[in-house]
Amino acid sequence: MMKSNKAAVLAVFSLLALVFLFPLYVALLMSLKTAKQTFDSFYALPSSLNFANFAHAWETSKFPLAIMNSLIITVLSVALIVLVSALAGYAIARRNKPFYNILFMLFLSGMMIPFQVTMLPLYKLGKTLHMLDTHWGIILIYGGFGIQTGVLFYTAFIRQISREIEEAAKIDGCTTPGIFIRIIIPLLKPVTATVIVLNALYIWNDFLLPLLYLQDNHYRTIPLQQYFFFGQYSSDLNLAFAYAVMGMIPVIVFFLIMQRFIVKGIAAGAVKG
Repeated sequence: MMKSNKAAVLAVFSLLALVFLFPLYVALLMSLKTAKQTFDSFYALPSSLNFANFAHAWETSKFPLAIMNSLIITVLSVALIVLVSALAGYAIARRNKPFYNILFMLFLSGMMIPFQVTMLPLYKLGKTLHMLDTHWGIILIYGGFGIQTGVLFYTAFIRQISREIEEAAKIDGCTTPGIFIRIIIPLLKPVTATVIVLNALYIWNDFLLPLLYLQDNHYRTIPLQQYFFFGQYSSDLNLAFAYAVMGMIPVIVFFLIMQRFIVKGIAAGAVKG
């Protein structure tokens, strides 16, 4: 009975793995094909690998500039989210006053508003404050949206940390900022890793907000610059997929590096619960 259950679970997870890996297979396949090979058979393996698509996509779409823009926006946005969320989460978790509870509910209420509802007001705000076609403008927007979930994660995690540690530090003469920097921050590594990964993957792959805020070619990110290969009357799928594969490499490497921290975070949460 146990063997049959394990076999069923293995079959289900294998099927799910194939479903999730199929888009990656198609992307790799299309990036290595010529236009003629794609037209002859979309899903068939190519008779010869065409690596020239990567070189052509690199040259024609300003890939180095696009990846630099994506790195600047992603790194600074995530840093802003982590900094503000950790400070706000600590304040809310350690103070049971009505003001902080209301503040916490305000953060949560922001998660219930769809981005599409705020698109027009955000565009008008950005135009009024000269935030369009700037790195700092879109970083502030990403920070505002990411802080909502960040505060939720940090508040829940900090509430599980024993107050006795902080009380002992206060007896030894440590101030509140000192307690936060020396004691709380080292304990926040698991939840910080989770917040970083979730927001970094979202910001790196986001298309809609850069399309709204970054019209200048000098500031375009990788997902937005990929749109370069789709014209009004024609599109180059092979170059677009080659560009997408190059854009996926940093994300995959980043996820593999951070994966062990996420696993530790899940384990820590299970122990604390």
